Order: sequence, then structure tokens, then C-alpha cells
Amino acid sequence: MANQSISSQLVDKLKSAGVNFFVSVPCKLLAGQIRLLEEDTDVCYLPVTREEEGFGICAGASLGGYMPCILMQDSGLGNSVNALKSLVQFFQLPVVMLMSYRGSPGEPVPAQVPMGLLAPELLRLMQIPILHCHQTMDLDNIAPLIEHARVAESPVAIFIDFQLMEGDA
Repeated sequence: MANQSISSQLVDKLKSAGVNFFVSVPCKLLAGQIRLLEEDTDVCYLPVTREEEGFGICAGASLGGYMPCILMQDSGLGNSVNALKSLVQFFQLPVVMLMSYRGSPGEPVPAQVPMGLLAPELLRLMQIPILHCHQTMDLDNIAPLIEHARVAESPVAIFIDFQLMEGDA
């Protein structure tokens, strides 16, 4: 795995843990994963225009027996609070959120900083478990988090640091 790109490692870890349905909103930092999923014939992948739309589709996929994942920026969390609380959590649906963690040190876009600072605390307030991937070795904790989502019938969040994705091969 050491020679694989971070994007390939992430997709492999998610799939190995049973994720088989993906939706994404556009995100430059997650473009490598999105590109891989667009070409992957082993999973269902759908691009969406808004996070709420993605959570609705993920809810349906979960009810249909899939393990869904939405790829999004942490800034999209603000758009998603109602869908997460009144749909995903209310109906106890396991959904994995793979989020680019914007606004952290090194972030070049000032508008990304406010929500980036708030997103982890907002997820804690919503009682959604978080895995924060700062370095490649953190990716090894993805499978236990997804198993938790499955057992607890709950959404979970994976933050991918800006610096981890820099220079993704």
C-alpha cells in the first residue's frame, strides 16, 4: 500500500470495510477518490449537486441494504444538519461521511476557515463519531469506524486533512 496514492488507499479501505455505494458533491481535495469511483465497476457511484440530496440518496441506499458513503467538504456539513438529524439519525441509518477537512493550517481559501473550525464540534454536538486522518497510518482506523456505523446504526465521519491530500499521486 505504500506506493499507492492516498486516494487509492482511501477507496480501498472503504471498500474493504464494506462500503459499496458512494455519492459525492464536487470537492477539489477529494477529486482523486471521485475519479477512482467514477471508473469503479464494483460499486455504485452517483455525483450529486447538494449534500442534502446526497444524504437522501444514501438513506435510500442504506434501506436497500447498501453501506453508503458521501464524499463532501466539511463546509457542506452546515447544509446537512437537518437531513442528518431528521432522516439519517432519526431512522438509525449507517452512513459514512468522507469529508475533506478544509480550513485547517495550510488552507489557501479564507472562506473555508470558519466552517472548518466549527465542523468537528458540530459533529460532536450531533453525537456523530469522528475519525480524523492526519497521516497515512490513520487510514487503518477506517474499518473499525465503519463497523461501528453498522453496529450502532449511526452515521460516522472521516476527516481527511488538507496536508494528507497534498501531493496525492
